[in-house]
Amino acid sequence: MPAWLRLYVAFALCVTVACGSGGTDNDSTGTQAPPTARPPTEVPASPTPAATPTPVPLRKDIQATRLSIPAIGLDAPVQRSETVPYVYVPPPGCPLRPDDTSTVTVPNQGIATPVENLEGLENKAWIYGHSRWLGVAGLLFRLQDLNPGDEVVVDGVERGTGERLERQKFVVDGLYLTDVDSGGTLINATKPSEIPSKPQVILQTSVREDGPGKQWILDRDKLLSKSKNLVQGDLNDTCKYLLLFVFATAA
Repeated sequence: MPAWLRLYVAFALCVTVACGSGGTDNDSTGTQAPPTARPPTEVPASPTPAATPTPVPLRKDIQATRLSIPAIGLDAPVQRSETVPYVYVPPPGCPLRPDDTSTVTVPNQGIATPVENLEGLENKAWIYGHSRWLGVAGLLFRLQDLNPGDEVVVDGVERGTGERLERQKFVVDGLYLTDVDSGGTLINATKPSEIPSKPQVILQTSVREDGPGKQWILDRDKLLSKSKNLVQGDLNDTCKYLLLFVFATAA
Protein backbone atom coordinates (compact mmCIF):
# COMPACT_ATOMS: atom_id res chain seq x y z
CA MET A 1 0.00 0.00 0.00
CA PRO A 2 1.24 3.53 -0.67
CA ALA A 3 2.62 5.39 2.28
CA TRP A 4 0.60 8.45 1.58
CA LEU A 5 -2.71 9.09 -0.15
CA ARG A 6 -2.82 12.27 -2.20
CA LEU A 7 -6.11 13.85 -3.17
CA TYR A 8 -6.25 15.69 -6.48
CA VAL A 9 -9.03 18.19 -7.13
CA ALA A 10 -10.30 18.61 -10.69
CA PHE A 11 -11.41 22.04 -11.80
CA ALA A 12 -14.21 22.56 -14.34
CA LEU A 13 -13.13 24.97 -17.03
CA CYS A 14 -15.68 27.40 -18.45
CA VAL A 15 -15.14 28.50 -22.08
CA THR A 16 -16.54 31.93 -22.87
CA VAL A 17 -17.58 32.69 -26.50
CA ALA A 18 -17.89 36.37 -27.56
CA CYS A 19 -20.38 37.21 -30.35
CA GLY A 20 -20.03 40.01 -32.91
CA SER A 21 -21.45 43.45 -32.31
CA GLY A 22 -24.26 42.95 -34.86
CA GLY A 23 -22.72 45.36 -37.47
CA THR A 24 -21.24 44.38 -40.84
CA ASP A 25 -17.64 43.99 -41.78
CA ASN A 26 -15.99 45.82 -44.69
CA ASP A 27 -16.31 43.16 -47.39
CA SER A 28 -18.54 43.79 -50.38
CA THR A 29 -21.07 41.09 -49.57
CA GLY A 30 -22.33 42.82 -46.51
CA THR A 31 -22.68 39.50 -44.72
CA GLN A 32 -22.26 39.35 -40.97
CA ALA A 33 -18.84 38.23 -39.80
CA PRO A 34 -18.84 34.95 -37.90
CA PRO A 35 -18.36 35.18 -34.17
CA THR A 36 -14.78 34.91 -33.02
CA ALA A 37 -14.13 32.19 -30.43
CA ARG A 38 -11.79 33.15 -27.66
CA PRO A 39 -9.32 30.54 -26.52
CA PRO A 40 -10.28 28.85 -23.27
CA THR A 41 -8.84 30.41 -20.16
CA GLU A 42 -6.79 27.93 -18.17
CA VAL A 43 -7.39 27.98 -14.45
CA PRO A 44 -4.15 27.09 -12.67
CA ALA A 45 -4.50 24.16 -10.33
CA SER A 46 -3.71 24.76 -6.69
CA PRO A 47 -0.46 23.07 -5.71
CA THR A 48 -0.88 19.90 -3.70
CA PRO A 49 0.53 20.52 -0.22
CA ALA A 50 3.47 18.34 0.69
CA ALA A 51 2.55 15.47 2.94
CA THR A 52 3.75 15.78 6.52
CA PRO A 53 5.82 12.70 7.32
CA THR A 54 4.77 10.66 10.32
CA PRO A 55 7.57 10.49 12.91
CA VAL A 56 9.31 7.13 12.72
CA PRO A 57 9.82 5.54 16.16
CA LEU A 58 13.47 5.18 17.13
CA ARG A 59 13.97 1.48 17.83
CA LYS A 60 16.94 0.03 19.70
CA ASP A 61 16.47 -3.23 21.56
CA ILE A 62 19.61 -2.98 23.66
CA GLN A 63 21.23 -5.88 25.48
CA ALA A 64 23.18 -3.82 27.99
CA THR A 65 26.81 -4.66 28.76
CA ARG A 66 27.68 -1.70 30.99
CA LEU A 67 25.72 0.79 33.10
CA SER A 68 26.94 4.18 34.29
CA ILE A 69 24.98 6.63 36.46
CA PRO A 70 27.18 9.62 37.39
CA ALA A 71 24.73 11.06 39.93
CA ILE A 72 25.16 8.06 42.25
CA GLY A 73 28.72 7.09 41.31
CA LEU A 74 27.75 3.82 39.61
CA ASP A 75 29.83 2.37 36.77
CA ALA A 76 29.64 -1.40 36.40
CA PRO A 77 29.42 -4.25 33.88
CA VAL A 78 26.02 -5.83 33.25
CA GLN A 79 25.83 -9.62 33.46
CA ARG A 80 23.69 -11.78 31.18
CA SER A 81 20.74 -13.41 32.91
CA GLU A 82 19.04 -16.67 31.93
CA THR A 83 15.34 -17.50 32.08
CA VAL A 84 14.69 -20.41 34.46
CA PRO A 85 11.62 -22.26 35.84
CA TYR A 86 9.79 -20.47 38.62
CA VAL A 87 10.34 -22.30 41.91
CA TYR A 88 9.62 -19.57 44.46
CA VAL A 89 7.63 -20.68 47.52
CA PRO A 90 5.67 -17.85 49.19
CA PRO A 91 5.95 -17.25 52.93
CA PRO A 92 3.35 -18.95 55.19
CA GLY A 93 -0.03 -17.28 54.90
CA CYS A 94 0.71 -15.63 51.54
CA PRO A 95 -1.07 -16.68 48.33
CA LEU A 96 0.53 -18.76 45.60
CA ARG A 97 1.24 -17.23 42.21
CA PRO A 98 0.05 -19.97 39.84
CA ASP A 99 0.43 -17.82 36.71
CA ASP A 100 4.20 -17.57 37.08
CA THR A 101 5.96 -20.41 35.23
CA SER A 102 9.39 -18.84 34.65
CA THR A 103 11.62 -16.11 35.99
CA VAL A 104 15.07 -14.63 35.35
CA THR A 105 18.15 -15.26 37.42
CA VAL A 106 19.40 -12.42 39.64
CA PRO A 107 23.10 -12.50 40.59
CA ASN A 108 24.02 -12.34 44.27
CA GLN A 109 26.33 -9.47 43.38
CA GLY A 110 26.29 -7.01 40.51
CA ILE A 111 23.56 -6.30 37.99
CA ALA A 112 22.05 -8.23 35.08
CA THR A 113 19.88 -8.07 31.98
CA PRO A 114 18.02 -10.89 30.16
CA VAL A 115 19.80 -12.78 27.41
CA GLU A 116 16.57 -13.09 25.44
CA ASN A 117 14.60 -10.19 24.00
CA LEU A 118 11.54 -10.85 26.12
CA GLU A 119 8.07 -10.24 24.73
CA GLY A 120 6.62 -7.03 26.11
CA LEU A 121 10.03 -5.40 26.59
CA GLU A 122 10.51 -4.19 23.03
CA ASN A 123 12.64 -1.02 22.79
CA LYS A 124 13.52 -1.35 26.48
CA ALA A 125 16.78 -2.30 28.19
CA TRP A 126 15.82 -3.93 31.51
CA ILE A 127 18.61 -3.96 34.13
CA TYR A 128 18.12 -5.29 37.65
CA GLY A 129 19.95 -6.33 40.78
CA HIS A 130 19.74 -6.53 44.57
CA SER A 131 19.53 -3.42 46.67
CA ARG A 132 21.07 -5.45 49.50
CA TRP A 133 22.27 -9.03 49.76
CA LEU A 134 23.16 -10.74 53.07
CA GLY A 135 23.35 -7.38 54.79
CA VAL A 136 25.65 -5.79 52.23
CA ALA A 137 24.37 -2.93 50.05
CA GLY A 138 24.21 -3.83 46.36
CA LEU A 139 25.04 -1.72 43.33
CA LEU A 140 21.45 -0.54 42.98
CA PHE A 141 20.96 0.46 46.62
CA ARG A 142 21.36 4.11 45.64
CA LEU A 143 18.69 4.07 42.94
CA GLN A 144 16.55 5.73 45.63
CA ASP A 145 18.79 8.81 45.34
CA LEU A 146 18.04 9.39 41.66
CA ASN A 147 15.80 12.21 40.47
CA PRO A 148 14.12 13.09 37.17
CA GLY A 149 16.66 14.69 34.86
CA ASP A 150 19.61 12.57 36.03
CA GLU A 151 21.63 10.93 33.27
CA VAL A 152 21.97 7.20 32.65
CA VAL A 153 24.62 5.89 30.21
CA VAL A 154 24.51 2.40 28.70
CA ASP A 155 26.88 0.38 26.53
CA GLY A 156 25.51 -2.67 24.80
CA VAL A 157 24.59 -4.57 21.68
CA GLU A 158 21.55 -4.06 19.45
CA ARG A 159 19.77 -7.40 19.74
CA GLY A 160 18.47 -7.47 16.18
CA THR A 161 21.59 -6.47 14.25
CA GLY A 162 24.46 -7.18 16.64
CA GLU A 163 25.63 -3.57 16.30
CA ARG A 164 27.78 -2.40 19.20
CA LEU A 165 26.34 0.63 20.96
CA GLU A 166 28.52 2.82 23.15
CA ARG A 167 27.71 5.70 25.50
CA GLN A 168 23.99 5.64 24.80
CA LYS A 169 22.56 8.46 26.92
CA PHE A 170 19.21 8.38 28.69
CA VAL A 171 17.45 10.82 31.02
CA VAL A 172 15.49 9.72 34.09
CA ASP A 173 11.75 10.31 33.65
CA GLY A 174 10.47 9.01 36.95
CA LEU A 175 10.63 6.58 39.87
CA TYR A 176 7.87 4.05 40.60
CA LEU A 177 7.10 2.08 43.75
CA THR A 178 5.34 -1.20 42.90
CA ASP A 179 4.67 -4.73 44.04
CA VAL A 180 5.28 -7.74 41.79
CA ASP A 181 1.90 -7.49 40.03
CA SER A 182 1.88 -3.74 39.36
CA GLY A 183 5.56 -3.87 38.42
CA GLY A 184 4.87 -6.43 35.71
CA THR A 185 2.08 -4.29 34.33
CA LEU A 186 4.33 -1.21 34.40
CA ILE A 187 7.18 -2.58 32.33
CA ASN A 188 5.35 -4.86 29.89
CA ALA A 189 3.81 -3.67 26.62
CA THR A 190 0.74 -5.77 25.80
CA LYS A 191 0.07 -4.21 22.39
CA PRO A 192 2.17 -2.46 19.71
CA SER A 193 0.86 0.99 20.61
CA GLU A 194 2.43 0.65 24.06
CA ILE A 195 5.96 0.18 22.71
CA PRO A 196 7.83 3.44 23.52
CA SER A 197 8.64 5.72 20.60
CA LYS A 198 12.18 6.16 21.95
CA PRO A 199 14.44 3.57 23.57
CA GLN A 200 14.13 3.27 27.32
CA VAL A 201 16.24 1.91 30.16
CA ILE A 202 14.35 0.34 33.07
CA LEU A 203 16.25 -0.15 36.34
CA GLN A 204 14.79 -2.41 39.03
CA THR A 205 15.71 -3.31 42.59
CA SER A 206 14.05 -4.57 45.77
CA VAL A 207 12.44 -2.29 48.34
CA ARG A 208 11.07 -4.86 50.81
CA GLU A 209 10.93 -8.65 50.73
CA ASP A 210 7.65 -10.39 51.46
CA GLY A 211 7.00 -12.21 54.70
CA PRO A 212 6.28 -11.38 58.34
CA GLY A 213 8.73 -9.07 60.04
CA LYS A 214 10.47 -7.97 56.85
CA GLN A 215 11.64 -4.35 56.99
CA TRP A 216 12.08 -1.83 54.19
CA ILE A 217 15.54 -2.05 52.64
CA LEU A 218 15.34 1.39 51.08
CA ASP A 219 14.28 4.62 52.76
CA ARG A 220 10.49 4.57 52.93
CA ASP A 221 9.97 8.30 53.44
CA LYS A 222 12.38 9.19 50.65
CA LEU A 223 10.70 6.86 48.15
CA LEU A 224 7.18 7.95 49.01
CA SER A 225 8.18 11.60 48.56
CA LYS A 226 9.71 11.22 45.09
CA SER A 227 8.24 8.10 43.46
CA LYS A 228 4.79 7.32 42.11
CA ASN A 229 3.09 4.67 44.25
CA LEU A 230 1.50 2.04 42.00
CA VAL A 231 0.92 -0.57 44.71
CA GLN A 232 -2.68 -1.73 44.77
CA GLY A 233 -4.07 -2.20 48.26
CA ASP A 234 -2.29 -1.92 51.60
CA LEU A 235 1.35 -0.89 51.35
CA ASN A 236 1.93 -2.58 54.71
CA ASP A 237 0.67 -5.97 53.50
CA THR A 238 3.61 -8.27 54.32
CA CYS A 239 2.65 -10.59 51.44
CA LYS A 240 3.62 -7.88 48.96
CA TYR A 241 7.17 -7.93 47.64
CA LEU A 242 7.92 -4.26 46.99
CA LEU A 243 10.07 -3.06 44.07
CA LEU A 244 11.54 0.20 42.82
CA PHE A 245 11.62 0.95 39.10
CA VAL A 246 13.49 3.86 37.51
CA PHE A 247 12.57 4.76 33.93
CA ALA A 248 14.95 6.69 31.67
CA THR A 249 14.33 7.66 28.03
CA ALA A 250 16.86 8.18 25.25
CA ALA A 251 18.19 11.74 25.24
